[in-house]
Amino acid sequence: MTASELFNNMEQSVGSYPDSGVVCDNGKKITNILWEIDWFMLYNVLNDKNTLYVVHHPISNYSLGFSSINKEDEDDPRSDVSNWLLEFRARKLGLNLAVSHTLADIMLENELREYLDNCQGWEIVRKIDDYFDKYYSPHPSLVVNPAAKRALDKNARQQVVVGTYDYKVKQGIVYIDEYGMEKTKRAILISHSLVDMTAMTIWSREASKILSM
Repeated sequence: MTASELFNNMEQSVGSYPDSGVVCDNGKKITNILWEIDWFMLYNVLNDKNTLYVVHHPISNYSLGFSSINKEDEDDPRSDVSNWLLEFRARKLGLNLAVSHTLADIMLENELREYLDNCQGWEIVRKIDDYFDKYYSPHPSLVVNPAAKRALDKNARQQVVVGTYDYKVKQGIVYIDEYGMEKTKRAILISHSLVDMTAMTIWSREASKILSM
């Protein structure tokens, strides 16, 4: 299975996103996956033509794709020249490179949503902690905003939005989001690094399952 075939398979079950996909594919069979969060973590380890190197945060044209998803991001990725360095090196060496950003985040969102199904009130916070303990323990503490605390006291329902940027805030709902990305004060916030690492762990696990089929 090539890099493009693997990504096509994952997109069929999760969906396709403009900030996620294959940057370059050498057409060779993938036998290994190596992932990191940021481009500079992979730059000096690129060396194997049968490995799919995956970076979580968008690079190259996928940075522009992220701007189309997150309308509130005021940074212009075209000014970040370093976003292209990983692609330049991967192409020079004839390797496989992909970006997993929103695709991986949605996989986390779906799994956490299922784990929290029918949870209300303060049970939501306890179960979020339990969920992330399965992946990384210890992990950064959750931040429960004062407005969210008041809603949880009233047994509020929840909605997971760690991979969704265009949601509309509704009354009576507590939103579970990444710290710094929230659209409402009625939010339970998860560390950005914990979201990234967990999303990539899930992405890698599912990709490895597909390769082993």
